[in-house]
Amino acid sequence: MEFNLIIYSAAFNVILTLYLYERSRKMTVKAYYDKEIDKTYPRLYRGSAPDYLEIYRQTLKNQFELPIIFYLLVSLLASTKLAGWSDVIFAWLFVISRYVHCYIRLSSNYIPHRSKIFTAGVLLLIGGWISFLIKLGI
Repeated sequence: MEFNLIIYSAAFNVILTLYLYERSRKMTVKAYYDKEIDKTYPRLYRGSAPDYLEIYRQTLKNQFELPIIFYLLVSLLASTKLAGWSDVIFAWLFVISRYVHCYIRLSSNYIPHRSKIFTAGVLLLIGGWISFLIKLGI
């Protein structure tokens, strides 16, 4: 049963990523129609762009960095049916940390707060991996 619950945490992180894709797309369209970017900007994302557009693009890019390791861990825990309640809690806390990280980045973008929540997410992920490796007997 826990292996099903851990999949939901990954699904919620996917929802965050899809939301960021949509917001980034809307921001690019807005910048285009407001003539804040050149019409060729969306082709290669080169040239100058307003800060709000770059912040969304960087936030979306972040979803393909640290969370990849999370998705691998969740996949392994679910496929081996080794996910326990502690893993489910680690996974959900990690996802919450990603949502908070995105919120901070898209609102105040205050680096000390963003750094602390990012570090918390990394530590949760390390804890999850250590737990998984122990369960495997490695």
